[in-house]
Amino acid sequence: MRVRDVFLSGIGVHLPDKVESIDSAVTRGLFPADEVEARGYTGALVAGETPPPEMALNAARDALKNGGVSPQDLAALLYAGVWHQGPDGWGPQYYLQRHLVGDELLAVEIRHGCNGTFSGIELAVGILRSAPENRAALVTASDNFGTRLFRRWDSGAQNSVMGDGAAAVVLTKDQGFARLLSVCTASYSELEEADRAGEPLFPPGITEGRVLDYKTRYAAYGRKLLAENIGPELLVEHARRNTDCLNRALAEAEVTADDIKRVLIHNVGKGDAATYLNDLGFPMEMSAWDYGAGIGHIGAGDHLISLHHLLRTGQLQPGDHVLLAGMSPGVTYKAAVVKILDVPSWA
Repeated sequence: MRVRDVFLSGIGVHLPDKVESIDSAVTRGLFPADEVEARGYTGALVAGETPPPEMALNAARDALKNGGVSPQDLAALLYAGVWHQGPDGWGPQYYLQRHLVGDELLAVEIRHGCNGTFSGIELAVGILRSAPENRAALVTASDNFGTRLFRRWDSGAQNSVMGDGAAAVVLTKDQGFARLLSVCTASYSELEEADRAGEPLFPPGITEGRVLDYKTRYAAYGRKLLAENIGPELLVEHARRNTDCLNRALAEAEVTADDIKRVLIHNVGKGDAATYLNDLGFPMEMSAWDYGAGIGHIGAGDHLISLHHLLRTGQLQPGDHVLLAGMSPGVTYKAAVVKILDVPSWA
C-alpha cells in the first residue's frame, strides 16, 4: 500500500523495570546453557503480575501525550496481542475504552501474531482515509508471557526469548514526526501447518492445559516434509515471498535499499535474525537487534519499541528512512517504510 497522507505523531512504551538475565535463566534450568552464545540474548523484561491491558493503557497514554492528540480525536483503537490478555470471552480493547479513549470510536482486538502492529497500522490507514472527519487512530501492542503454559525462555518460536511490555503509536492525517510511506503484506498459507503440526485443531491446547511448544511442532513438520521430500521447494518460495514483500514496500515508498538508514525486525534469536536480515540484503549492524537482545521478543511491540529507542538515543535524524520488516505464523510477511521528519521533543 502506497501511503503519503498518514503520519506517526506519537509513540509510547511501557517497559517493566525488572530484567531477568540469561544467566539466571540458565541457573534455574529454564534456558539451555549450550545455546546462550548462538541465540545471543542477555536478558528479558519480566512484568510479574502486571496485566497486558494495564501496560497497553500506560503506553497509549504516553503515545497520545507525545503526539499531542486528544482521546476524543481518535476514530479507532486497534489492540494487538500475541498471548492471552485476560479472562477468556473478554476483549482487552474495552479496558482502554473505559479508562482512556471512550466509546465513540471503533475498538477492535487484532490477533495477527507478532505482525499485529503492522496489521493495525494498515487498517488504520484505511480508517483514516474513509471519512474526512477521521483524523487519528491508535494502535497498541501488549503482552505478558509469565504464565505457566508458556516457556518464556525456550518456547521454540524462532529461537526467541520472550519479554513483557507494551507499545503504542498514534497515526494522524496531520503532520507528525515521521511520514508513513508504505506498508505491505504478503502471505504463504501453504506453511500454516508448520506452527501447529502434531497437535489437533480441536480442542485447543490451552483448554487442555498443554504448554505452547513450537519446538515439538516444528520437529513434527520437519519429519513430514522429509517424508514427502518437499521441504526445499517450500523454503525457496518462503524466501521469495518474504523478499517480494520487502521490495514492494521499498518500491511503493519510492526508495531503494541504499536509502535505508536502519532496519527494524522482531527480536528473534541471533541466528534467525542474521539469516532473516541477510535474506533481505541488510547487515545486523543496521538493525536494533543488540538492544532487543537485552529485553527479549515483546510480541507485536518490537518494532515500535525499537523505533522509540532509536529516537530517544539520537540514532535517527530528519531525512532518515527506516524499514520495518517482520514475519509471523500464517505465514505472513510485513514491511513498512517511514521517513523521519523531525526528532520529537519527547525523544
